[in-house]
Amino acid sequence: MRKSHRFALVCVCLCSVVAAFGPASASTSSRQSHVATFSAWEHRFTGPDRLPAGHTTVRLHNRGKEPHQLQLLKLEDGKSPADLAVALNSDGVALPSWAKHMGGPNGVDAGGVSEATLYLEPGSYVIICSVPGKQHKSHAALGMQKAMRVMDTSPAPAEFQGNFHMAMFEYEFVVVQPLRKGRHTFYVINRGTQIHQASFVRLNPGASAEDVLTALHQDKPGRLPGTLIGGMSGLEPGREGTFTAELTPGRYAIMCLFSTDRSESHAAKGMVMNFTVQ
Repeated sequence: MRKSHRFALVCVCLCSVVAAFGPASASTSSRQSHVATFSAWEHRFTGPDRLPAGHTTVRLHNRGKEPHQLQLLKLEDGKSPADLAVALNSDGVALPSWAKHMGGPNGVDAGGVSEATLYLEPGSYVIICSVPGKQHKSHAALGMQKAMRVMDTSPAPAEFQGNFHMAMFEYEFVVVQPLRKGRHTFYVINRGTQIHQASFVRLNPGASAEDVLTALHQDKPGRLPGTLIGGMSGLEPGREGTFTAELTPGRYAIMCLFSTDRSESHAAKGMVMNFTVQ
C-alpha cells in the first residue's frame, strides 16, 4: 500500500492551498447549527425523523457493541427509502447512483461519539451504517437504515470553518497544517472526481494501517488493531463539511474506506495518511 503523508509547511503554499479549499477559517464558527442526535445499535438507528434544511451538526452515539458510523444519503426525486432498502437487500455492497452521499459522522467504536456538521438541502434522506458486517455484508444490508425528511425552510448559505483544513483527491489526503494534540475541528472538501470519506484510526502499539484493513475485510470482523475516533463519511465530489476529532499522543492513520467497485477500498489503493501526535 502506498502511504500518503503530505504536509504543506511553507507560508506561500499554505495561503494558496487554503484559498483553493474554500471559505473555511482558522477561527471558531459563529454560525448556529441545528443539532441532531442519533444513537446506533445492532443493527438500527434511533433519532429524529425530520430536520430543517441548512447547517446541521449530526451527532452519533454508538450505544452498540460493534463499530458504527452514520452516512447520510439524499434520494433523487422519484426514489423512496423502500427503493433503497430493496437495492441494499438485493446487492448488499454497491449503492445506486440515485442515492447521493452527503457526509456524516464517521465510525467510532462501542461507547464512542462522532460528530460532523453538514449543509443539508430539502428532500428525502436515508441514514445508513456502511461498516462491514458478517459475510462481507454492510450493517446497512443487515437492516441498519433509517428514513428521514429534511424540510424545505429558508436556510442561510453554506459556510464552514475549522482550525484544520483537509482536501481529498484520488488517492490521497492533503492536510495543510501539522496535526497536533487536542480536540480539533477539521474542514474537509472532496476535490476528487469520486466519492471519498475520511476514517480516523488511533493505531494500537505496533499496528499499521494495513493491519486495520485486513481486520475490516475478514469474513467475521473481530476487534480492530486500533480505535475508530470518527471523521467524515462519504462525500460526493465538490461537497464539504466539518468534523471533530480528539487527538491524543500516539500513532494514527486517516483512511478512505469507500470502494467504487467490489474489489478494494480506496485505502487499499493508497489513500492512507499516517501521522504521529507527540
